Amino acid sequence: MVGVSFIKILFMHPFLLYEGCKQIPGADCSNNGWTNANKVIECQGKLYIGDFTGGYQIWKIFPCPPERKLIFSFTIAKFDSWDLEAVSIYRDDLLVGSIAYSPYQGEYICALSFFPDLTEKKTFSFQSPVGKNSFKLRLEDNFEANDDCNEQFILESWGFRDIKLQILNPCVDFYSECNFLGDMWRICAGNQTLFAKFVPFKIKSINILKGIRVQMKDKRFKGGILQTYTQNQTCLDDFNFPKYEKQS
Repeated sequence: MVGVSFIKILFMHPFLLYEGCKQIPGADCSNNGWTNANKVIECQGKLYIGDFTGGYQIWKIFPCPPERKLIFSFTIAKFDSWDLEAVSIYRDDLLVGSIAYSPYQGEYICALSFFPDLTEKKTFSFQSPVGKNSFKLRLEDNFEANDDCNEQFILESWGFRDIKLQILNPCVDFYSECNFLGDMWRICAGNQTLFAKFVPFKIKSINILKGIRVQMKDKRFKGGILQTYTQNQTCLDDFNFPKYEKQS
């Protein structure tokens, strides 16, 4: 009997890395995992993470393999908008994009607003950093803080909800040494067939995003029993995949 060896990967495309503050009215908005963002504000029956002003910063660290194409989308809300100020988005310290609106742009949609409010869906594209397995997303405003108590009700601010972070080209990275060191070999969504005929080295560790399933089988690995992995493997027994050879 001929033993069959293979690596099989089930990808979701695009791959959802994170989503938050999606429920209505927003039970998932309070404990949202974003640093410095533990408050909510209501507008039109929905909760937003916010409201923030005065040069406020919030951030969250995301585990992600290097050099992945990502889409970051959310609904931005600007409350009591009366001048031109912006919210900027950074990946680590790299500016991804900024959001700004004209003075008085919007409508009176939130309770107790003295000036127009607005909400809009925004999408930004960027790439995860080279040589790192995580990155920090940071949102920061340049709104002016208002210290005049008599004007506390016309302090413009911002919030956001319907947050989603997706990977457009999900991959699984295989390494020749434990703890994701040594040579790296990658299988991505769409090219499994192209690369699955051989593996260039013994596999010692695998970087697997949550939601991806990796299956490996070889008669010399784990007794030939099919192995299924759904999370990172930091130090495996040697998986020495036989080179593809055409039978004579």
